[in-house]
Amino acid sequence: MKVYKFRLLTEEQDGFIREIEVKSDQTFKDLHEFIVKTFKFKSKELASFYIANENWEKLIEITLLDMSGEVDNGLKTDDQVQTIFIMAETILDRFLDEVGQKMIYEYDFLQMQTFQLELISISDGGKKSIYPKVTYSRGKLDKQEGLVVEKDSEKLKAELLHEFNSILKDDDDDDDDYFGDDDY
Repeated sequence: MKVYKFRLLTEEQDGFIREIEVKSDQTFKDLHEFIVKTFKFKSKELASFYIANENWEKLIEITLLDMSGEVDNGLKTDDQVQTIFIMAETILDRFLDEVGQKMIYEYDFLQMQTFQLELISISDGGKKSIYPKVTYSRGKLDKQEGLVVEKDSEKLKAELLHEFNSILKDDDDDDDDYFGDDDY
């Protein structure tokens, strides 16, 4: 059994580092659930991993849920190309096998938390160790504040209408100050 060690960082917070070890034959869902548990995230939010290139550009998505819709059952199995990978069905070593490989993990698409994971070592695992596990921790993760949604729709409509009217009142042809006659 091989053990992958990932360095996990976030651009939102300098000095935040976690190193996580996970078995190569575990699923992306195992890693997702461990991250959710470790950072005390809500477990009901959507998330995706992305295999990334050396410039952190997303290449392949491994998603928590398949939201692509219906499969064309008229196609023969050989003609079907899997372009959607589900965390629960995808083993880590399907896409990861070299030190230096990069992944992006995005959690909660409404209040995005984004992490960069880099595979920093591959080793033989200990027989008695339980994986995944945190092997190094520095800094505290400041979680995004929760979205506040106004439950009273009439109050929300009134506030939005007031803001809209304020914008209209402020728009008293000040645009002419920015553009000369020759700019049109």
